[in-house]
Amino acid sequence: MGMTRVVYASDFHGSEAFFRKFLGAALQYEADVLIVGGDVTGKAMIPVVHQGQGRYEAHLFGRKETPGSPDQLAKLQQTISNVGFYPIVLEPDEAADLEADPTHMAQRFESEMVARVRQWVALAEETLRPRGVHLYFMPGNDDIHAIDAAIDGHEHVHNPDGRRSWIDDDHELVGVSYANMTPWKCARDLDEPDLAVKLEQAAALLEAPERAVMALHVPPYDSGLDVCPELDENLQIVARGGQVLMKPVGSPEVRKTIERVQPLLTLHGHIHESPGHTRIGRTLCINAGSEYAEGIMKAAVINLERERVKGHVLISA
Repeated sequence: MGMTRVVYASDFHGSEAFFRKFLGAALQYEADVLIVGGDVTGKAMIPVVHQGQGRYEAHLFGRKETPGSPDQLAKLQQTISNVGFYPIVLEPDEAADLEADPTHMAQRFESEMVARVRQWVALAEETLRPRGVHLYFMPGNDDIHAIDAAIDGHEHVHNPDGRRSWIDDDHELVGVSYANMTPWKCARDLDEPDLAVKLEQAAALLEAPERAVMALHVPPYDSGLDVCPELDENLQIVARGGQVLMKPVGSPEVRKTIERVQPLLTLHGHIHESPGHTRIGRTLCINAGSEYAEGIMKAAVINLERERVKGHVLISA
């Protein structure tokens, strides 16, 4: 067959602006296939509390917001969604009850995450169906397992985590959403031996690994795609002489898997600060990076031919 164009991005972290720009880029660059590499849900809810007489109050990035009309309220909700948080409009007694009940708080947070994923999947189906384009939408280590059901069961949106799909006549895709252990012990963090099992299971699905694409959320260790600020025991950034210390934090097992399997292409996320590409043997490895909190879309446009990656470019919008 001819060329297949992939548009790849990762680490949306709930940002409505990022996801919509991503779909827009797919249309602009005439993508044949879309791939999302994980960490799709946001990190916090923002209560927007009714103060009476049509006035509300919320705090966003340390700043008090006081919308006083339906239009202002809607604008604030959109702003909160665009930076990756979940606005929840509450009466004062509802806010107090939620604050006092951690179990209820966790349930509400889960429902908000699942609801946004469902909305995104529905929007993707509506946008991509007329064009016959498929989206492979994978969770990442930050994402709770409850969102998986929101991705499954659609015609043009698929979860590649632990599964194999043919994205065209020549190229298979498999995914691994899990990461090596982080200080935050996220939902899909694993110790390296357990991550190795997930990687081996995914690789074993491949029929033609030399032409395969592997979406591996965490980058390979010491690849240049996994460099981030060093943290101390209190999870504070370490600096010396006025300079932030950086260190590789990717997975040794991911690196071993790439060295052994030698797929055509691997796609990574997880480390927002390390966009770029490298080669491990014959394998091209790409991390598109992320600036989700600024509402900036970072992605990679990749052209695949049967036996090679013909070219790729990192984009930002």
